Amino acid sequence: MSKRSRVLTWGLPAVGLATLVVSSFAVILDRPVRLAEQPPRQPTTAPTEPFGTDSRAFIGAIGVVEPPDEAIQIAAHVPGVVESLLVGLGDRVEAGQPLLRIDTRRAARKVDRRRAALQLAEAELEALRAQVTPAMARVESAKASVAAAEAALTTVRAELDDRRNRLRIAESIDDPRAIASEEIDARRFAVQRAEGSAAEAQSRIAQVVGSLAEAEAELSLLQAGDQDGPDVRAAAARVAQAASELAAAETDLELATVRSPIDAVVIQRNIRVGEFAEARSNSAGILTLSPDGPKHIRVQIDEVDIPRFNPDAKAIGSPRGNPGLRIPLTLAYVEPLVVAKTNLSGRTSELIDTRVLRVVYEFPDETGGIVFGQQIDVYIEAAPIGEGS
Repeated sequence: MSKRSRVLTWGLPAVGLATLVVSSFAVILDRPVRLAEQPPRQPTTAPTEPFGTDSRAFIGAIGVVEPPDEAIQIAAHVPGVVESLLVGLGDRVEAGQPLLRIDTRRAARKVDRRRAALQLAEAELEALRAQVTPAMARVESAKASVAAAEAALTTVRAELDDRRNRLRIAESIDDPRAIASEEIDARRFAVQRAEGSAAEAQSRIAQVVGSLAEAEAELSLLQAGDQDGPDVRAAAARVAQAASELAAAETDLELATVRSPIDAVVIQRNIRVGEFAEARSNSAGILTLSPDGPKHIRVQIDEVDIPRFNPDAKAIGSPRGNPGLRIPLTLAYVEPLVVAKTNLSGRTSELIDTRVLRVVYEFPDETGGIVFGQQIDVYIEAAPIGEGS
């Protein structure tokens, strides 16, 4: 019993200790050997060499490469289905060159209708102007008829006066044997017929005067002196209105073709033939154009670094993934309005409480491997507090 207690007391711990030692050696011998690995790309380092100063004496910011004076987001003037795309990515376009065309069938039919309406209005105007000469002839004819009726009335009145004079002479003879009563009656009847003829001539004058007034009224609607009358002016106004509506329809047809506003290069295309183009503000645009000129880098400087920013300070940029490339930058302009910082999405709904100053730099054209939208690490020589502008 005492021998078993000795084994349990000293043997088991000895076995455990031996097991621990052997296990430790096994772990040490089987431990994997890891060699030092190089990072896939070198991290960006402070540009102390170009600045010749401590790395803390510069402003670090992120810039995005963009076309000069920013990219132009082309939108459609009118909504519709894209009928044809006339340019491709990378194509160089000139100002006024067609870029794409919206379905023009409806606009073309509207132009045809407006052109037909204009032709009808012009025909009506010509018809009215052609009526001027006949209306003038009718007025002259009516005037001649009035003159003839007045002459006839004068003749009839003279004959009436003669008949009345003869009747007066016959009635003034007292001797009934000198003139027969039948002769007196005949002369009296002749006076009555002459009076009837005079009344008829007077009525004829009123009739031809009315016809003259009607002809003159018709002529006045067509011509007022040396100018057009109200009917002709109204027809001319309808012609002008039809011409204006035709011009508006032709403008709508022309707006179906989107043209380049400047000489540029197509760098993005966000629509295809058969897709619907909306005529509204769109951050992406249906086409994106890059104006000619050196590429720009838009840099956002944090508001806390604004006091240290000096527009005349030296600046360099390094593309992401190539920190060894140091690109000298030249200040293009500074946007004086400090705005809320936005991420790459550019959404205005982002909740960001940081404000930034946007500064735009140029870099040499011969710099290769830089594309629009690429992020660039930018370092700007900082001015001591109080010396920045």
